[in-house]
Amino acid sequence: MYDNSRQPSAVLPLILSTVGSVLVGMVVQRLRRDRAAARGAVAARGERPARRPAARAHRRGPVL
Repeated sequence: MYDNSRQPSAVLPLILSTVGSVLVGMVVQRLRRDRAAARGAVAARGERPARRPAARAHRRGPVL
């Protein structure tokens, strides 16, 4: 019978890669938001963005 008790666990690399991916995603999102704010495309941080009309939200149906 094969004994795999000496095999290293794959849990820690999976957790670290997931956390790393989340952090990279957060940094990219922050950079995009800051660049858009510098262009004047979105409201500055702390301000509420303009609300869209409710009728427009249901025009294309649900996102699956």
